[in-house]
Amino acid sequence: MSKSLTLFLALLSIAPAIEAEDNSATPVLRAVVESERKFARTCLEHGIRESFLQFFADDSIIFAPAPTNGKTFYAKYEDKGRRLIWQPIFATVSNSGELGVTTGPWELRKSATEETPLAFGQFVSIWRKQPDNSWKVIVDVGIDNPPPTTAAPEVQLSPPAEAANTDANLRRHALEKAEKMFANALAVDAGRAISDSASEEIRVFRDDSFPTVGKEAATIMLNSDHGKMTRKVSGGAMSASSDLAYRYGSYSNEHDNAIEQGHYLTIWRLDRGGDWKIVLDLQKKAASK
Repeated sequence: MSKSLTLFLALLSIAPAIEAEDNSATPVLRAVVESERKFARTCLEHGIRESFLQFFADDSIIFAPAPTNGKTFYAKYEDKGRRLIWQPIFATVSNSGELGVTTGPWELRKSATEETPLAFGQFVSIWRKQPDNSWKVIVDVGIDNPPPTTAAPEVQLSPPAEAANTDANLRRHALEKAEKMFANALAVDAGRAISDSASEEIRVFRDDSFPTVGKEAATIMLNSDHGKMTRKVSGGAMSASSDLAYRYGSYSNEHDNAIEQGHYLTIWRLDRGGDWKIVLDLQKKAASK
């Protein structure tokens, strides 16, 4: 094993400083982060195929390139000695404590002794707590990005907002309304629609770019996208506390007399004011024919 991989294993075994406000959800956040770290360690120790089969739920979804059952995909996957290395740098959960999200950088190497990575990128994982209290991945998608020039930051824990004084049905109806307005806005100006629906903590993921963090950075990134977009939902779910939800599916974006197609993942979270805002938006282009 290379020195760099040995160092990475050592770093994974040591919990870095985690910043989070005093919130009852913090233990759940830490549990989700530790599950992600354990997943990463298992991948280095036992390989990509075995670790993904162990940590993926039976109904897990990946983009390959269309939404596909993750367990089925990795049952046929061949590692070929490659090593996938990653770490979480952001996590959030629902107030009900059964749905969580993690993101962070990854890199792929040809072998355990290879020093130079083949590729770099970012992952987004959605976790669901199981009846036995373990955590399993239900959605796992990602993007490619250029080689990083700085070290990955310490993990940020983002607790959910305190529950608004509305019942679950009202929250669900509010999300339906927000999504309808969002879809209408996408059809007029995609970049502005996402910016207008963004939370202050939004993370935007686009292929071949580093993700943006925060509404200001996201708005700058999206300012050039004035396309007319349609998104078709393939699946998704909402937390039991009706304050964290995700949708995934296909998109088509008409811009500058060209049409870009691909797949998307959008994660919505209820804010302190009781409004649904996008905390994460990922688009992955379909391969050119």
